[in-house]
Amino acid sequence: MDRLLESLVPINDGVRMLFSPSPPPPISGSGHKLSRRLVAALISALLAAGSLLLGAVPAAAAAGTQADPLRLDHGNQKVRFWLGSDGEPRYEVDYKGKKVIENSRLGLVTVTTPDVIADRMDYTRGLKVVGDPNVGFRDHSGSWQDNFGSRSTMSDNYRELTVKLQAPNGFRFDIVFRAYDEGVAFKYVFPKSATVPTFKIGKESSEFNLDRTATAYVSPNESQQAAVVKKSVDQLNDPSAIYARPMTVVGNGYAVGLTEANQNDYARMMLKPVGATPGTTESGTLQSWLKENPVSVDRSAKDFSSPWRTFVLGDNEGMVVERSHLIKTLSPAPDTVANPNYADTSWIKPGTVLRPMSLNTADCKNVIDTMVARNIDYLGIDAGWYGSENDPAKNNPIIPIPNFDPKAIGDYAHSKGKKVILYVNYRGLVSYYQQGKLDSLFQQFSEWNIDGVKFGFVPVGSQATTGMVYDWVKMAASHKLVVDIHDEMLSTGVERTYPNLLTMEGVRGDEENPDAAGDIRTLFTRGVNGAADHTWTHSLARHTSKSFRYAGAVAFYSPLQFLYWYDTPAKINNTTPELWDNLPTTWDYTKFLEAKNEEYATVSRKSGNEWWIGSLSAVSRTANISLANILPAGVKYRAAIFEQDPSNPDMGVVTKVQVVDSSTVLKPVMTANSGYAVRLSPQ
Repeated sequence: MDRLLESLVPINDGVRMLFSPSPPPPISGSGHKLSRRLVAALISALLAAGSLLLGAVPAAAAAGTQADPLRLDHGNQKVRFWLGSDGEPRYEVDYKGKKVIENSRLGLVTVTTPDVIADRMDYTRGLKVVGDPNVGFRDHSGSWQDNFGSRSTMSDNYRELTVKLQAPNGFRFDIVFRAYDEGVAFKYVFPKSATVPTFKIGKESSEFNLDRTATAYVSPNESQQAAVVKKSVDQLNDPSAIYARPMTVVGNGYAVGLTEANQNDYARMMLKPVGATPGTTESGTLQSWLKENPVSVDRSAKDFSSPWRTFVLGDNEGMVVERSHLIKTLSPAPDTVANPNYADTSWIKPGTVLRPMSLNTADCKNVIDTMVARNIDYLGIDAGWYGSENDPAKNNPIIPIPNFDPKAIGDYAHSKGKKVILYVNYRGLVSYYQQGKLDSLFQQFSEWNIDGVKFGFVPVGSQATTGMVYDWVKMAASHKLVVDIHDEMLSTGVERTYPNLLTMEGVRGDEENPDAAGDIRTLFTRGVNGAADHTWTHSLARHTSKSFRYAGAVAFYSPLQFLYWYDTPAKINNTTPELWDNLPTTWDYTKFLEAKNEEYATVSRKSGNEWWIGSLSAVSRTANISLANILPAGVKYRAAIFEQDPSNPDMGVVTKVQVVDSSTVLKPVMTANSGYAVRLSPQ
């Protein structure tokens, strides 16, 4: 009888609601089966008894307890949700049987007037699950094509659970969980409402209670360009600290990239320790922190959603970055009705970029000639072409400086089969946008035969500024202009929604001169959120060696890959033309072959029928690169190898060629601060 009771799934049964993807167990006795008529009679009797015992049938259903929660399972990922004794929403996340997110709180606080405590409503407790027929599970299986990604075919397989919650005052919102092949995500959804059409979110109380024995790699000081540091999770306990997302956590047999996806109409999430003594339950617990709050919610015409709070999961930190495409998958496809240029994206061209160091027409044409010789796709004209970006009086991006003719440069580039990107500082962009003239500026760029725009020092963080910047991206698309965003802004997968947004900075790249260990930490942290414009140097001495930087352009993914940063044509004496001169910037497949944060990384990437390998090392070691992991059996490949010159370790690179196949294991002896790159072409 107990088994029969537990198998009941009516929405308002007054006894129990069981969210289960499985059918109820068969009802059988010892030696005979119960008839349908008897089963129906038993169900009626039980329901009647439940009504007598419990009184009126409630509209809410029990959400389970921690011992018996709602369960969402998909492959190696498991999510558990329940309400605490005080109606407090809680969840956990497992990966391959390991608890990567332990018992953590959910919820939010709304405000009518910011900073007025009396106007705050706390929706972190006192909640109940509403017995709505739409509550429950949903399965989805599919894929989508990414022409500008780290892999071309993106899986889109997940199991979804929507939990509808209601507060004592009647306020309702949903929490939607998804378990994907690559990880887990959840978001808050505020259904369309005429009763409470608008309000503000003053605080989001999503918590991430991490495994205290694990190690975290984080960007402190709220900056996406700060040096990533290593910390024990148990030491993430300073309530005054604020960390940038993403954060990579490496535990025993697993790694997780903690970040957000589809941050479009919302303030960015930072990560803030709850604060506790190391070794206690609360140490290592972080909370989503909306530094630029509040968030304005308007659900008068349609549902309003938060970004996805996302956990990219894998066996190690390399697999986590390998699966970073989940961030894009969580973002919606382009709106081809609102912007018809997104219906056919053949005009969007990824590629390599070279910056002219002198801003005059003659020198830019000289650089274009070098691009032809070096097979580089874009001329990337940086700050200064319309005056000092720090001088408001000379900050009009439609009036070039003397001897700089954008139209002549654009025409010359196109005559040589090349393209041009123009830099525009945020001051000019904001000014034209606020005057309603940004569309005309981009139209002028098109008439000059300009192909893209690099946004500089954009305002970051708040809901309003985020929406404004993406408005600029959409306007650029209407004129078939690709976009690169600098400096602090971080990609959150919206490049899928706006495919002309090819890359963003938000990374501690060569302009910041990181050392080898720092760059590898960045790869395994910032890499969780996808494309990163690193700006690779060539002839300029840096903390990393030239061989490291050559391989880095393969290891770090960016559809616009800026090469030879700080170099003039006279200095581009590339002794390894086969590498950067033929470098793809988007890929059909990506697989990490070796991964250990701070120490080394070996990344393989497929483009057409070729494979490219970039191996980075901050320590002395012998790499172990098995080609059986990527090459088909029975096919011979020409391997062009680029490695550190022992006679000139900082600035020297030597090359060699050998024939390999799937049985080959490459074992280069790598010194600290060295790189090793391979181009594999079938013979």
